[in-house]
Amino acid sequence: MNSWYAVLNHLPSMLYGLRFTFLIAIASLTLSIVFGGLIVSLLRSKSAAIRVTGFLYIQIFRSLSPYVYVLLVYFALAGATGWKMDPVTAAVISLTLLNTAYVAEIYRSVLLTIDRGQWEAAAAMGLSHWKTNSIVIWPQALRTAIPLLLNQFVVILKDSAIVGVIGVKDILYVANAQASITYKQFEYLTVAGLIFILIVFALSRLSLSLERRLAWKH
Repeated sequence: MNSWYAVLNHLPSMLYGLRFTFLIAIASLTLSIVFGGLIVSLLRSKSAAIRVTGFLYIQIFRSLSPYVYVLLVYFALAGATGWKMDPVTAAVISLTLLNTAYVAEIYRSVLLTIDRGQWEAAAAMGLSHWKTNSIVIWPQALRTAIPLLLNQFVVILKDSAIVGVIGVKDILYVANAQASITYKQFEYLTVAGLIFILIVFALSRLSLSLERRLAWKH
């Protein structure tokens, strides 16, 4: 029991590390939402070369693990460019590059659910391509995408657990640091795992609730 009491004494510092976990996850999702829209616009381009560019981006950035991207950005990219970025910035950039590909796929899938007749009706009303997308298509697509984006946030949150390898003092970094000092790896990592489980469970329930509510309104 003394082992578990020791972990509980360090629980505030572990929970304090959550601020980095959520900061990185929120920043990465926000940027991925923006850049995912840009990538899906490449996929819908009339130019075959531009469509191939969007396709290659998605395939390349879905091929490797977050661990590899974090190391590539923090060490390889920084070494090649001379940019001395801090660990949090490197974590946000790497997870954004990765999840932009997944968000683009989410957008692509929800856009396919929009009835083609709505495009034709907008054209018949004389709406420009920009107005058709901004007024008719994307509001519907984003409504469908919200639960999927929340699920992607859960994925990003879990992936962010590896950013401690480059020195981000998130919850897992704090747990590992204390475990290496006290030799209580099982206790510290178990508590960190339980915290992640509780967070993911809460977010999953929220996603399910949103999905049901949006489906009911639809």
